Amino acid sequence: MRTSTRKYLDWTWIIVVNFMWATQVAAIRLIGDRLGPVAITFLPMIFSVGIFFPLLWRENRKRGVPFHWNWADARHFVIAGMFGPFLLQFTYTLGAQRTLAANAAIITLSIPVFVAIMASLMLQEKLNRVRVFSFVLALAGVLLTSLQDIQGANFGQRTYLAGNLLFLVACISSAFFNTYCKFLVDRKYTELEILVYTSVVGSLGSIPLFVWLEPLHARTLLTLDWVAIAGIAELTVIVYGVAMLLFFYVLQRLDVTQATLGNYLLPFFIALLAVFVLKESITPLMWVGGAIVLLSTLLVTVYENEILQWLNRNVQATGR
Repeated sequence: MRTSTRKYLDWTWIIVVNFMWATQVAAIRLIGDRLGPVAITFLPMIFSVGIFFPLLWRENRKRGVPFHWNWADARHFVIAGMFGPFLLQFTYTLGAQRTLAANAAIITLSIPVFVAIMASLMLQEKLNRVRVFSFVLALAGVLLTSLQDIQGANFGQRTYLAGNLLFLVACISSAFFNTYCKFLVDRKYTELEILVYTSVVGSLGSIPLFVWLEPLHARTLLTLDWVAIAGIAELTVIVYGVAMLLFFYVLQRLDVTQATLGNYLLPFFIALLAVFVLKESITPLMWVGGAIVLLSTLLVTVYENEILQWLNRNVQATGR
């Protein structure tokens, strides 16, 4: 496959992945108060392990490799699993219940910034001129899509302080998980290995929560209507499964800083899904903001090298 075609394909996958992640909000709203936050967070994760573990077993048989049970490998998945599937998802759900949606949307904008910092410290990735410009452009676009959130935000009221802090922890955990998964990809672990092992760690971490914090009874699951079941199924297969596999796949070729810039598409996609699923409205400014963010991800994913080469040629020509 040609390099330019591969870059466009990776850019497309970044868009698809963030659209899939955006469906999490609509799915959680569909489930509503039929389940508690622990069940909403971890039941899809546990179910996803049941679906993707047999696929990993089949992959390992074909490759002739064993499961990574030794501590030299397992410790990496324990670190990623505790900060990713466990801490990230739990604090995300708890925080969303304890703060305004507008506050949460604004705090989420910090994820690419935290990723850039952590990638610089952990992976020695560098912020070049194209990436800085793309960040600024994406931020301008996401601010246009989030004007209603900015107007409705309330960070001064102490009622929302706990929720704001929980959501900030979720964003930091997300940044660490994304960066650490790039480290795992570079160590040649497969997408299925990273997904399954980190999800197993997160699922095991949820057991004490189901025992002491939010006991789950079989009759609760048996009385769920089809809407709640559809929401859980969507989280299981799409959000916790396919989206993560595609993200790990893209990390094989992109820096995590490049890949995570697509997170600025989330407010636009969440608003777009709300139109179809929740019968809400979307403004022209949101369309413009979404287009600007798409442009910024295109620049940093597809045209970064070409733009840097053009800038360097101009600098050299000026210096003569």
